[in-house]
Amino acid sequence: MWKRFLFNVQEICKKKIILKNPNEHEIVIFDDISLNELENLLEKYNFFVLANRITQIRKIYLTFKIIKYFIKNYRGNVMTAYLVSILEIIKPKIVITNIHNSLKFFDIAKALEKKMIFIAIQNGAQYEIKKYKHLYKIKKTNSDLSKNIYIPNFFCYGQHEIDQHKQEHVQVKNFYKVGSLNMANFFHHMSKNKIMLKKNIYDIGLVSDPLDSGHDNQFNIPTLEKGFATTIKYTIKFCKKYNMKMIFAWKRERKKEIHASNAEWDFYKKYLTEDEIKYLLNNSFEKKDRLMSYKSLFQSKVVVATYSTLLREFLGTGGKILSCNMTQSDIFDFPLKGICSINDCTFEEFEKRLLNILNISDDEYFEKLGKDKNYLMEYDKNISSIQIIKNKLDSLLKESKVV
Repeated sequence: MWKRFLFNVQEICKKKIILKNPNEHEIVIFDDISLNELENLLEKYNFFVLANRITQIRKIYLTFKIIKYFIKNYRGNVMTAYLVSILEIIKPKIVITNIHNSLKFFDIAKALEKKMIFIAIQNGAQYEIKKYKHLYKIKKTNSDLSKNIYIPNFFCYGQHEIDQHKQEHVQVKNFYKVGSLNMANFFHHMSKNKIMLKKNIYDIGLVSDPLDSGHDNQFNIPTLEKGFATTIKYTIKFCKKYNMKMIFAWKRERKKEIHASNAEWDFYKKYLTEDEIKYLLNNSFEKKDRLMSYKSLFQSKVVVATYSTLLREFLGTGGKILSCNMTQSDIFDFPLKGICSINDCTFEEFEKRLLNILNISDDEYFEKLGKDKNYLMEYDKNISSIQIIKNKLDSLLKESKVV
């Protein structure tokens, strides 16, 4: 506790103090990490970016009015009270974030939802609910953090999120199925720069799904990390055996040397052989931006991963996928069963399933799937998720009666 306190004090001392109130804005982007994905969406609006992570905050506003609001809003958490006070001064009609699982956003939405509209746009596959419940069950947390989730307006991927949140009694007031903003930004970039995707350049698109060291201990499941690595090992073995053309999509920046280090590399060096790592290096691009993964995988016949959001996005656009959960835990089970997913299998079972998927047509694949391909991910090639969200924002702004 004291270490955390001292860290926060040190961080605060680094900030620039602004002795005036921030100006009023129509929209506030909550969490500056959201900015990259929200730029195309909010280009025509008057918005303010509110950083909420102590390491990301560059300046602190400090006036008598802010201090007065801070005292009124303080409920035991300094950062929450400060952010609530800043929002009361900016007086936005809408507070929007692309970090849909932000506990800080939930707290502030509870405090201010009667004064402004709060919107969370889904930015990744929602596995937090299962994780929170598991951590509480094994007494790694003092409470079930899924009960802290509070979203007044959830711009979600599809019907699955609605069914899941209602089944688990998660507090979401309004759902809007909008698809993936991240994927829409990718298609927008491709269209704007007149870049054409070529179908089926690769047989297999493999997504990096690394777990940072310590997950086994965190979840009390000794098979987690090894299970994630098994999906990679099986896919490499399969592609070598059948001389398949594979593209590997790194999650973080790809290193050029096998002895380099970051969390992703450290994970693979722990569980893969040197030959397997070299194979990944030889069958991947250096990741230069966040769109590289989309570009690589959307030119593949089949996308393979454990639980990456890209599985849902590719499936939603009509692509064939295989989700492989080898962890011996249902936390990372894919929401759909059948041809699109396989759990805790031998290599021979994996091989048989992947060959089957490769050898059947898209129509046969979705017939076997049985579920509407848009159940997990709303997608309409004729209208972008960017436009769908813009339309809804315009509607909410017109309807807003915020005083």
